[in-house]
Parts: sequence; structure tokens; C-alpha cells
Amino acid sequence: MAVDEYFQVDAQALGSLEAFHFILDCLSAADYVQESVARVVVPQNDGYIVRSDILSQRLLDCPPVKKVVNFAKPLQSFSGKPVYIDSMQMLPSALVASAGAMLLTPIDSIRFPTVESLLTCLDLELNNRLAFTWLSIEKPKRQTLAIVDGGLRSPDDGGTGESIYTAAEALGIDMVVLDYPEHWLNESRYRHWYKSFIPFDTPLHPDAGYASRIVDAVRSFPGHIDGLVTLRDQYKIAVAEAALQLGLFTDPPSAFEITSNKFKTSVSVGHNAFQASSIEQAIKIVHDHHLDFPLIIKPCNGFLSEGVFRAESLSQLETGIHSINTDRHGVQFVLERYCDGPEVDANLVLCDGELLFFEASDDFPKSADSNGKGSVKTFIELANVLPSRLPQSELTTLRNSLHQSLIRMGFQNGFFHLEARMENSSMEYGTHNNILDLTERSTPAKVVPSAWLIEVNPRPPGIQESEAVRHTYGVDYFGLALLFGLNDRHRIKQLSDPFVQGPQYWCEMVFIPVDRGGVFTSGDVCAELFSRRPDLVDFVSKCFCFLHLGDKVPDPGTGVNAWVAYFNVFSRESRAHLLEIAECVRKEVKFCIL
Repeated sequence: MAVDEYFQVDAQALGSLEAFHFILDCLSAADYVQESVARVVVPQNDGYIVRSDILSQRLLDCPPVKKVVNFAKPLQSFSGKPVYIDSMQMLPSALVASAGAMLLTPIDSIRFPTVESLLTCLDLELNNRLAFTWLSIEKPKRQTLAIVDGGLRSPDDGGTGESIYTAAEALGIDMVVLDYPEHWLNESRYRHWYKSFIPFDTPLHPDAGYASRIVDAVRSFPGHIDGLVTLRDQYKIAVAEAALQLGLFTDPPSAFEITSNKFKTSVSVGHNAFQASSIEQAIKIVHDHHLDFPLIIKPCNGFLSEGVFRAESLSQLETGIHSINTDRHGVQFVLERYCDGPEVDANLVLCDGELLFFEASDDFPKSADSNGKGSVKTFIELANVLPSRLPQSELTTLRNSLHQSLIRMGFQNGFFHLEARMENSSMEYGTHNNILDLTERSTPAKVVPSAWLIEVNPRPPGIQESEAVRHTYGVDYFGLALLFGLNDRHRIKQLSDPFVQGPQYWCEMVFIPVDRGGVFTSGDVCAELFSRRPDLVDFVSKCFCFLHLGDKVPDPGTGVNAWVAYFNVFSRESRAHLLEIAECVRKEVKFCIL
């Protein structure tokens, strides 16, 4: 820089404090490595930004990018006028006109030996990640969304709150929370996440008058409410009924009545399913209908895979029914035949009945499956790999079948997290070099593969899977769920676009389950692992330890499932390499429960 190019800048001149700090970061990086490269993103069309953090959302784990900073404000408009930087004095105007900027990774001899190679890679990545309409011609308005249940666990305990409320902020949505007065959101550090908090009862089992009380609570708010939503399965029916009474957007309560009851779900897709509420009834059903084992038994109103078991005999049937925690799940349960095909998690986005987005991941065998690993025989998740390895023909069958099942249930709009199996699949699980994965069946199936629906959850999956998909495909499920509450079809369609080239890498969710009850005597298992094995850090996009030193842990035998931690592991090399790294992470995690 020539002497006459020196000039003084401050946050006001650069348009934002974020831009000012970004310049400081660039200067610091240049001083450390002698050279740093930055790129600003200036929209070339006029319009309103779809969400203010769209750059950081879509550039997660982008190889040539070290840091992303968003300059845009929620619902901000951009002129689309060209910006030219022919001198350093023009830099402030470029930053003011930009949606954000990137500090690129340092030049090195292995990945990016020259500036040209670095910028070439970046251009390819931007074409892949930002080649969708992230500006809107329609002027959006700031809206207010009420949510029943503000989140079960705080971010400190691995909850989804940060994902929900930061998405709301970026989308320009004001949140009104209905939850009990002592909720974690009432801590001062979370107060900026919402507009208002209405004290409201959020029981595990809502009664018949719950919808009316929701209506009364919403009407007590002094301002205007544009939408009503919940991410808790047990409140879906009541919230839909309340939305109808309030004249707000919703899919029909009758559709949620099906998905909220696993017996009704099975019957809706044609399964030969039965409902019972005692061991005696279950045994009578087995005898009267000549049911063959193995059978699956699961609570009608179950969650977290609790109370789900596979019975090979009447004695196992009795033992399994005894293990259901009726205080948490009620007394009614479903009996149906066990489908042994590969299991998948499938996520679908519907808008006006059209399928906007579909992705499926391989849900590896649980310890209760005949080919599952683990010492405790439950159906709690152990490993989930995306994208699925099932053949494209089977994925197409799965996608079409699940889509039509949702339509028949009465859904036209929404986000749906489904669990299913591929019956008579051409694939099965096998072990090679001590690594379990899907392989071609040794004996081809004689019947055409078909989808076997297990359950429907009309909400995003848990934090592990939602984060895995956000990093892998660039689609934020929680943001979409909030937009559905406001019936914001335009932005729903925009933000349902994945990366042009599909998943950016292979990803496995490694679940570390609780294997016994007692007291957790370890610390943060994630931090401990990385301090001992720093070579694994670069393969993990997200992780969290759910337990703290001294926590009392329920025994899986009580019917309550829990995880110690999770790790979202990725590889750009191959699926086989991913599975090797994931297995290494699983084996290296150390913890103690006494």
C-alpha cells in the first residue's frame, strides 16, 4: 500500500461493527502469515436478503474459508449496484454494500500452494453453495411467531434453543414463548432471544382443554401474533386446534392425530397392527391372530425410542411390556411384525403438497436388532450415516412412498422427520475389516423392494441430525420449521435448496449411549478425547457431551434412554474412510458411570 493510500476507518464508515472487526482480523492474519486473502460478497441483484446469516450458513466447513462474517441485517435490502475497488479508499463502500465477507485459509504447500489455486477453489465452492435465490424481490415484513414450549434443554445441556432462536433472529422473526415460569429462557443471558414470555403450563401429557388454554394465552398477548408453532410432538394436535380457532395457518389437526399415535400411523399405511394395554391382551392378540415372531412392540405415544423392543417369543414379549415406562408413555402399545430391512432416517419438506427437499441417511442397526452391536438391547440410535448407501432406485421408491403417505394422512405443508425400513432391499449389513456397513445381499430378494414406515415426526430431528444435515447439505431444518408457522412459502422454497452438487462430504453421527445407571464420574468426554487425540479434531464438525460430573444417570432397564455424547464425524475422502474414523472416535471415547 502506498503512503498516499493510508486512511483512517471506523465502524461507522464500514457500515457495521462486524465489518470493522473483520478488517482487524484480516490485518492480524496478514501480520501473522505475511499474507492473507479476503473476499467480500456484494449482491449483484436488488432484493431483500432471505436470512441475514445466509453466508455463514452455506459456507460451513468450506475448505478454502477460514472465517465467515455476516454484515447483513435481518430483512435488509440490497441495491444490486456494481461496486468497484480501484483503490483502498473504495474499500469502505464495498463493505457497506456487501452481505458479508470471508477470510480465506492461509497459503500452504499442500492444499493451496498459490493465491490463484485458493481463489479458484473458492469460486467453485461459491458456485456450489450460493447458486440459489437468496435475495427476494418481495418486501418481507417483520412477523411475530408464538411457540408452545421454548425448548426442553438449554444450550448448556445440549438443547436446540440456540438453533431455534438464532434462526428466528436471522429470519427477522420476533418470538413469543409459552412455557413454565422457571424455564431456562428466563435467564438474563437468553433474554434477547425472544420478544415476550408468557407463563404457561407444558405438561408431558396435555389434557383435553389444552388447546383452549393455548388460545387464551395467545390472546392475552398485547400485540399481534402472525403464527403459532410447536416442536414438541405431544402438543401438535392442540396447537393445530388452537391455530384454527385463532385463524392462523396450520395443517389439519386430524393429520397430527395420526402421527401422534403410532398405532394410527401403522394402520394409515396398511400395516397389520394391533393395539393393547396389558400383557394379557397382547398374548391374546398373538394367539387369536396367529402372529409370527419376531414382533415389534412400541408405546402408542412413545418418544426417544423408549419402550421399543423386539420380541422373539412370548416370554420376551412379557419382559418387554413390563419394561415400558407407563408414566412417560402411557399404557397403550402397538404390536406389529418386525421388518428386518435396512433402516433409514428420512427428512421431507412439503409445500402445497409438493416435495421440495428429501434426504435419507442410513440408521445403522440398533443393539436390539439381530445384527446390532451394544450390550444393552434397546432401539436407541448408535450410528447414522448420510447420504444413504441404498441404490438410487430404492431411494426413489422410499421418497415417493413416504411423500404419498404424508399426503394421505392429510398433510400439505411442513417439515417431516420419518423413520422407515426398506423391505426386501438389495442391501444388507455386513462386516468387512471389522467395519460394519451396507453391502449387496448375498442372496437377492425375490420380491420388489418397498418402504416400511415406522413413524412420522412433524418436526425437525434432534440436534445431532439437524446439525449434520445443516453442515452436509446447507439446509437449516429449524429455520424452515419456523417459516412454516408463518406460512412464509416464498422463503421456505428458497431455503429448501441444498448445495448444487449435493452433500459436501460423507458424515456419520456417532452416538455414545448410556450403558448402565449410576453416577457419571467423568468430565466433558469430547474435550478429553480431543486433548488425547488431537488428530481427530479436523474430522468432527460438531459434538457435545450431555452429561456433567456428578450427574445421576437412569439405567436403560428402567425404560429411559439417554446418551453420554455425540460426535458428527465427516470425511471428504470416502464412505469407507468415514466409517474408519467414526469407529476410531467411538472406541477412543472414555467415561465412567458408577
